[in-house]
Amino acid sequence: MSDISQQGLICTLQRLREHPTLDGELTRLTREHPAALILPCHAGEFARPALRNILAELSRAPFFSEVIVPANGLDAGEAARARAFLAERLRLPHRLLWCDPVVATLPGVRPGKGSNVWLALGLLAREGRVRFVLTADADVTTFRLEMLARLLFALAHPEAGFQFAKSYYPRVSDRIYGRVTRLFVAPLLQALIRVAGHFPLLDFLASFRYPLAGECGMTLELARALPLESGWGLEVGMLCELFRRTEPRAVCQVDAGIAYDHKHQPLGDGMRGLVKMSGEIARTLLAQLAREGLRLDAHLLDALPGAYRREAGEAVRFSGALARINALPFDAGAEADAIHLFARALEEAIGQGTLPPPLPAWKSPEAPDWSAVNASGIDDFSLISGVDSPEMKR
Repeated sequence: MSDISQQGLICTLQRLREHPTLDGELTRLTREHPAALILPCHAGEFARPALRNILAELSRAPFFSEVIVPANGLDAGEAARARAFLAERLRLPHRLLWCDPVVATLPGVRPGKGSNVWLALGLLAREGRVRFVLTADADVTTFRLEMLARLLFALAHPEAGFQFAKSYYPRVSDRIYGRVTRLFVAPLLQALIRVAGHFPLLDFLASFRYPLAGECGMTLELARALPLESGWGLEVGMLCELFRRTEPRAVCQVDAGIAYDHKHQPLGDGMRGLVKMSGEIARTLLAQLAREGLRLDAHLLDALPGAYRREAGEAVRFSGALARINALPFDAGAEADAIHLFARALEEAIGQGTLPPPLPAWKSPEAPDWSAVNASGIDDFSLISGVDSPEMKR
């Protein structure tokens, strides 16, 4: 049985029991207010079993009016094969958006998940046919349709009053995973609170149980207003922009109801893997805090790595206790090695001295607003489709 506590600044919607009529209620609610799903993919996802299972689960989702699959890393032939792959397996109206040609025309925009989501959101915003937009990762090996149904229900129910919902879940299978969240993001937020004091944006971010979750949903109106980053800072940057554009009472986090597992990345180094991810997250977070008015002076930045190491050490102790009480294996040495690499990534992010200055509200550090896309001459999004979109079919 899950807890029912409400802590932090946002509402937490725990999974207390199965909802027996959830799909039927969602189908009724989305008849009047349609919902679309964005499923960003890299070329490699089309060869992995996870995506096949996700498409099979989505094919029995009558509450989505459309699935948008923005993909990158494809040449023209691979885009055509990806289109056929989706047409064969996804029994919902859907479109493949081939993002590579568009991103190539936009200076400063990097290919990747962030720009994929950004382009798909922009397309849906221009068309204006849906009321709600959800995003989900394409590498979730334990994906179940219920996780998105619960997320959409939190948004679509007229009495709830939420504009944004984010999933959370236990990162556990044969052991406890989620190293970037457990050993980097959560300790870093606590370290920042220790050295800078309680700061509204920090308190907001610390309210999320899994801030890096790729599964989230929002109203189309909010989607139009959110600039996105194209790198690993996507999720943290999105939450920071959300903080500026909504009240915390309009935000919730939803228990996905599953033990979540996905493709595991190696620790790597500053050029790849989880260490690269942690460095980009650190740069995004510090830049967003600077935009919000937190003074990142030499005293704070000098104190931050040491405070992070102390908080991360406590995170290892807590994780070890959680593993032992649940009879799960736990490698404290490997956890300590990860913290050492994450700390170095944080120090490099601080030492680079490349934190961007405050930016206009419409612009993210790496993606222009939609007027820039229009100015590039891509008015009908023909390049985004790349190959003809498959016929909409039920």
